[in-house]
Amino acid sequence: MVQTLLQLTVHDILQRPLFQKAEAIATEEALARKVRWVHIMEVTQVGHLLNGNELILSTGIGWGDNEATSLSFLQQLIDHGASGLCIELGTYTKQPLERLKSLALEANFPLILFHEEVRYIDITQDLHAYFIHQHHKMVSDLEALSTGLNQLLLSGKGLQPLLNLLHETTHAQVAFFPFDAEAIFVPPLPKEDGAAFYEKWIYGEMFHFPEVKNKLAHRPILALEHLFADLLLSANQELSEFQILALDRFATAIAQEMMRTTYMEEKTRYKQDLWIADWLRGKHSLPEIRDYLMTIKPAVKLGPLLVCVFDTAPIRVEGGKSQESLLFQKQLIAGSLFEREGFHLLPTFFEQRIVFILINQMLATTAHDRILRVVHRLQKNDLTQETALFSSIFGIGITVSDPLHLPASYSSALDTVDIQKDIGLLPKPFYHELHIYKLIYLLKQTGQLTAYIDGYIGGILAYDREKNGQLLRTLHVYLTLSGSKQETAKELFIVRQTLYHRLDKIAAILGDDFMKPQKRIALELALHAFEYIHGDIH
Repeated sequence: MVQTLLQLTVHDILQRPLFQKAEAIATEEALARKVRWVHIMEVTQVGHLLNGNELILSTGIGWGDNEATSLSFLQQLIDHGASGLCIELGTYTKQPLERLKSLALEANFPLILFHEEVRYIDITQDLHAYFIHQHHKMVSDLEALSTGLNQLLLSGKGLQPLLNLLHETTHAQVAFFPFDAEAIFVPPLPKEDGAAFYEKWIYGEMFHFPEVKNKLAHRPILALEHLFADLLLSANQELSEFQILALDRFATAIAQEMMRTTYMEEKTRYKQDLWIADWLRGKHSLPEIRDYLMTIKPAVKLGPLLVCVFDTAPIRVEGGKSQESLLFQKQLIAGSLFEREGFHLLPTFFEQRIVFILINQMLATTAHDRILRVVHRLQKNDLTQETALFSSIFGIGITVSDPLHLPASYSSALDTVDIQKDIGLLPKPFYHELHIYKLIYLLKQTGQLTAYIDGYIGGILAYDREKNGQLLRTLHVYLTLSGSKQETAKELFIVRQTLYHRLDKIAAILGDDFMKPQKRIALELALHAFEYIHGDIH
């Protein structure tokens, strides 16, 4: 595979034949400076003529014996990122150049002195030919790299081989930070070093350190305007043009690979969602259900099942993240949490709601407390982040032992959600805990709730509207306290005679038999139904 690293340094140039008799005034750091081009310059104001990384050739004709002008010329080269200065000593520049040498050493800037006449035209031809040759070689190597990348993508081997190849090609540290998985380093870093690297990147500190300037490059992994990950290249020396261009090609290839992987995952999830949707509709046979569960997770025991439904939540989406990817992330977290509590989770998004099918794997312990622990943790985690997926309103349906009865669990979970929309959040939103609300909700669904209330306590309500007689409150407390007159009077803060008077009015409206068991139950249901619609009776 390609191994080109375009990185010609001052030290490399000094090894070329035309520089064999040159004297280098330079530190090790100065000799490591990268050279991209070579220019002959004799004017003294040069800052605006430089792009950086040029090796400057001069006879000194522009400054002659003027030391201040020569120092100014050198300072401009240093300030504008030139790679070094070559001076031909003789006709225009005489020794000593002590202050020039001191400035160069202090700035870690290479000063190259020719003590004999040298043809600068030969130097420029030699180095320009080298640069052009290297550029052509780099283009050829990049083309070969692109071909290799395409072959690797077509092989379907995944992401890791691409990251390995990026390291092999650039000889630099590769860091890959996906948004929905752990960071990957090639070659691997010790755990503490990797964590420190990642933390500096996440908190935006990576580019704040002067020592990493031009030694670190970053490319976002983008596809369909979606940010999947960050790809970083880090080296001990300034990254070459080839390394940067290679990084660009790998970023494109990795984006294509992640798009392919995402497409396959989405396709799998879409098929699973369709299959689960049909299960919730009762369209699968028992053998089909068993075969499917064995296919996706052979270790799962087909135990008791129940459905948890979250009402549609207002979803706030972070920049760069789609609702679908966030939902997938949260489903992964939920799966891990439920697994710890002894459930296998089959999540889906069905009828605009998040739906969890839970298969209980731990029959010896109570399922309900374990479910609430997970749900509350998911909701708490939502509150601390920029995204909210799990609504505060959720319902848990009946437990079924027969997989064919799963639609009944789903239906009862929906009822639990709807009932809470009428009466407010329940501390334990399980269908089996709804008790009398099941009957009231059924009356509401059939359109008979108002008629039922009017039929049993309509007269009481009419009397209170006309006389403000407090009969509804009195009846409610009296029935709650099982007909105890003493306790009722105490609860209502009224004397016994006032209570007797109200009870007579109630009996006149409802009939003397209103405390008979069957009628009493019907009246209590009517009172609960009234509260279901209007809130607590005060």
